[in-house]
Amino acid sequence: MVATILRNLRSGRSALMLAQARSFDHPLFWGRLCLAIGFGLVALAAKSDPFASLWAGSGSDKAQMRLIAGTPHDHGLYRAAAEIKLAGAAITYWRAPGDAGVPPTFSFQGSENLASAAVAYPAPQRINEQGLEAFGYRGDVTFPIAVTARDPAKPVRLRLTLDYAVCDNICLPAKSVATLQLPQKGTSAAEKLIAQAEARVPLQLTKAAVEKEIVIAADPVAQQPRWILTWNGAALPVDLFAEAPDGWDIETKKLADRRFSLIAAQQPLKGLPARVPAQLTLTTAQQSYVFAVDLDLPAQASSAGPR
Repeated sequence: MVATILRNLRSGRSALMLAQARSFDHPLFWGRLCLAIGFGLVALAAKSDPFASLWAGSGSDKAQMRLIAGTPHDHGLYRAAAEIKLAGAAITYWRAPGDAGVPPTFSFQGSENLASAAVAYPAPQRINEQGLEAFGYRGDVTFPIAVTARDPAKPVRLRLTLDYAVCDNICLPAKSVATLQLPQKGTSAAEKLIAQAEARVPLQLTKAAVEKEIVIAADPVAQQPRWILTWNGAALPVDLFAEAPDGWDIETKKLADRRFSLIAAQQPLKGLPARVPAQLTLTTAQQSYVFAVDLDLPAQASSAGPR
């Protein structure tokens, strides 16, 4: 853009303008020229990083999204991420948004030479949203993306369409589209940011670790199906989040340093199983963990249905 402006000043078209000397003496002309050059320099600077796309608006002034890429290491395998910036007190949501909100949806349709793109979710926060409990993120959040090329010898052109919600007093649907050709060589300045986002993704606990660290007991006298979970891991737990099958809503609440309650606030009207498979995410100050459990229903609950 800057080069174009300078060429135009030297061109025949600009010579005709220069004949009108007074217009060039006017402060407004020089102000516009400096503004155009400034915008050109900003655009050139924004495009100079091959490991980051331009920021994409969301249809709301509360959020922006861009794609970033890590330093390439393995042939055909890439570490990328979707970085979201949230303004002020705005929030966006986890894959299980809680009492309010909608989960984000990631579409990579339109990408080139892409075999797979696996999105990982950092552990969420519990957020009080006008009396409702939401699970999500405040400030900035980065979603790591593991990318595999269809042909390792060719570059991947990653195109992401992200539909999500942004809430700050009112909730607005947001949609951002970003495109980035993932570099096959070089060093990325986004390497640290992607590594930090990956560290926030919960680790998958093995079955043996679950048996060692987790104790779950059903409450036989509760009016609703209720369980008490005790965490025996080294770090003190901060919070617990439950994801249950369709038709179920399992609420979690911290009781003490290492104990949580899980309550089936919603359950199917009929056909209750003897146990409910659930995925739990437990957070600590150092690390978060995700693991699968089967929540045994009391005999009277599974036979009588909801009360």
